[in-house]
Amino acid sequence: MSDETPAPDLRARSSYAFFSEESLRISDLDMNAHVNNIAFIQLLENARNQFITQCTPLKRGTAMTFMLVRFEIDFVSQLFWPGKVDGACRVAELRRSSLSFGQALFDGDRCAATARATIVNVDRGTGRSAPFTDEARAVLAALAAG
Repeated sequence: MSDETPAPDLRARSSYAFFSEESLRISDLDMNAHVNNIAFIQLLENARNQFITQCTPLKRGTAMTFMLVRFEIDFVSQLFWPGKVDGACRVAELRRSSLSFGQALFDGDRCAATARATIVNVDRGTGRSAPFTDEARAVLAALAAG
């Protein structure tokens, strides 16, 4: 994304094209009988990995892989069992060898959490970051554009 492109509003359902339906489990509850913050992170991880697998050219292989290097979350509202939520994911920012995903959990239209997850493209041989291929960059840039 360029400097002129505004950051997507991660709390707005309309900022996302990809959603995965996630089931809340009784084992996700904490002592206050609401969904624990660790469960939020697991729900977001599942949605992010579905997005990566279904929508991006990112692959883990013998020569290249990618690794999560940063994860930020804002808890917006509580979730309660039983129920289902929608895990939303998009490419929020693309750089030379890394990208950030914008994410959210929605209970209907109500946003329960937003997150940013940053991954780095890694050359397995050197163990160092490596630029995305031109082909991968084109797909990722289109996803970032919405």
